Amino acid sequence: MINATSLHLPPKVNSSSMPQKNKGEMLEIPREILNSRLMRRGGFDIFNGLVDELIKNSLLAEAINQQEFAVENNVAESDAEEIRGGAPPRSFVISSGGDFQQGVYHAKWLIDFLRDLTTPFLKPTGDNGTYSYYLRPGDFLDIHRDIVTCDVAVITCLKNQFGENKGGGKLCLYPERIKEPLSAVRAASSKGTFEVTLEDSQTIVMYGGLIPHALLPLDEGQQRIVSVLCYAAL
Repeated sequence: MINATSLHLPPKVNSSSMPQKNKGEMLEIPREILNSRLMRRGGFDIFNGLVDELIKNSLLAEAINQQEFAVENNVAESDAEEIRGGAPPRSFVISSGGDFQQGVYHAKWLIDFLRDLTTPFLKPTGDNGTYSYYLRPGDFLDIHRDIVTCDVAVITCLKNQFGENKGGGKLCLYPERIKEPLSAVRAASSKGTFEVTLEDSQTIVMYGGLIPHALLPLDEGQQRIVSVLCYAAL
């Protein structure tokens, strides 16, 4: 039995805020997603207890081991993608997950939890997830929507070392702007923001393919390691 506690009630998003077809650019959201528990909460939620201390520590140990095989993930300029995926500006290090993360990714208890939250058709889109390492001042990920194989993103914080404050390294979400092209969100990036500081062991589940989101640049002294799992919703 999962003892996961929701930490907030995100703003509700109604169908008028959803992306609609517009000259072949915006995608229509299926009814199953529109009617899901997660969408009724705003398209995302944060949980304590979804990943217990044993799993979190095992993921962190594996992430540290996998860091040996990590590669730089740097993009200086956006490729001008307007909907989802593409190549947003970024600076961090990334590695593939290992056997332990793979077991969590495909675990029945997690998939059942996510299906209850999203759609009954949710399924993993690969063998493994990834680990992301934000270890240097200025490491960041600019505003984007996730790739087409990542309708639902499950991000667990394994390490969040804050410097003198918690001003940097926040997740910045735009749940009220999912109808807009990414260029419009970037042009007015202070509008409609919902900033989240993901603490150790906390997990955010979100419709990453719908909600524009970013990771703000790290401040001096900050370090952040996360486990990232991607699922198809339908």
